[in-house]
Amino acid sequence: MRHHLSLTTFAALALFSTQVFAAEEVKVAYLPCGQVNDQSWSQAGYMGAQAAQKELESAGVKVKLDYSESIPPAQVEAAARDYASRGYQVVVLHCGTFADAAVAAAKGFPKTKFLFSTRPPVDNPPANFWSYDIAQGEAAFVAGYLGALVSKSGKVGVIGAFDFPVLTRQVEGFRLGARYARPTDKSLVTYINSWDDAGKAKEAARAQIDAGADVVFTATDQAARGVFAAAEDAGVYAIASYADQSSVAPDAIVSNVVYDYPKLVQEMIVKAATDKLEVGKFYRFGVNGYSLLIANPKLAKVVPADVQAKVDAVMEDIKSGKLVIPELTTSGASDTFDLKTVASK
Repeated sequence: MRHHLSLTTFAALALFSTQVFAAEEVKVAYLPCGQVNDQSWSQAGYMGAQAAQKELESAGVKVKLDYSESIPPAQVEAAARDYASRGYQVVVLHCGTFADAAVAAAKGFPKTKFLFSTRPPVDNPPANFWSYDIAQGEAAFVAGYLGALVSKSGKVGVIGAFDFPVLTRQVEGFRLGARYARPTDKSLVTYINSWDDAGKAKEAARAQIDAGADVVFTATDQAARGVFAAAEDAGVYAIASYADQSSVAPDAIVSNVVYDYPKLVQEMIVKAATDKLEVGKFYRFGVNGYSLLIANPKLAKVVPADVQAKVDAVMEDIKSGKLVIPELTTSGASDTFDLKTVASK
């Protein structure tokens, strides 16, 4: 299987403490939302875990890496506790809906390091708990800007998995970017309450397409395959998330919002295994090195040079701080957000 995401090695081997785990192997458990071969969110994190294993072993540290796929949120805490009780020193909960389970498990096993994707779920997390995050609303904003400029109908759509803050910020970021490009255009939103139900996603996408959307953004996991199929059937375009999925639907996916979670997860696990994490620190990054848009070369003609230039300019303005993208975590917030406040300079 081809992996399109970056696996940039975290070059900090010289900083390793030779005393950390010197007499034992490092045992790492990875618990994602979905499956580790989904070519999306869950696989991205797993690639990072594998890269961390390789990096640590190259430094002479033996690593045992295990994972549990597609665990329902109600069962995640028990799974995390089970790994901790069996001596796993690092437990990675790579799913925004696992927040409560991650904190509860961390409180129950203070000697185990728990890593949780996205924002800290509480103000004062346990000392053995760390959150890592990418400001997903930034790249989603650029994708929305692109989608609106590509659209011929003046309507774009979004299919999201669940309406909760970390996912909603991607949906609203996209919608705000579309408004920023064309303030009078419309955007449609559907949450399917599933990460992997492709049939449900396809039905929701079809409804949006029937309502006039000719560009549909996906913010879900394996369910995105249904969106791509609906777009292909209707001859419209899709924008994928979490990985370069152009090869999955080469005639429909015009661009991909890619967050370099492999690099971030790798860094977090290496830091955890070598005792380099700062207690209480929230590890958060933006478009500078951790997120970007990857175009589908087969559909390059869909994005004219002048449109691409505008998209590139918006991305650079975010990197420089000229544009400050808000994190909108309430559904519908982008409808009334003052576009003038996006520009900081």
